[in-house]
Amino acid sequence: MRRKGDTALVPNEIKLLLAAMSMTTSDESEFHGYALAKEMARLEGTPNPLAQSTLYRALRRLEERGALESRWESMEEVIADGRDGPARRYYTMTATGVALATKAVRDAERAKLNNPWQGWVPGLVGGP
Repeated sequence: MRRKGDTALVPNEIKLLLAAMSMTTSDESEFHGYALAKEMARLEGTPNPLAQSTLYRALRRLEERGALESRWESMEEVIADGRDGPARRYYTMTATGVALATKAVRDAERAKLNNPWQGWVPGLVGGP
């Protein structure tokens, strides 16, 4: 759980940014929240995406940090898509989001390399 004043990304935020990076292609740069959660579940190899409350709280925090930008789709887009449900909120990853995700991956790799317990503490990567 995040404490007041803590600026570090929490694991679900990192996973959402990595899922957003995997979904961003030259043709498609926007994605709605549930599609992002499904991509995160696919990357993790789990059958179920995040709970909606967890997902949208994390997306809001990432948007507040400037990692994502969002827009609501217009009713014309909803109709053109053949849906009769509510408008979706679409997210786009920003350069800040790419930088945060890249830093998180580098930090994880560095921590793995600098793990003094690795190799001799049961249960850790590389442990007996």
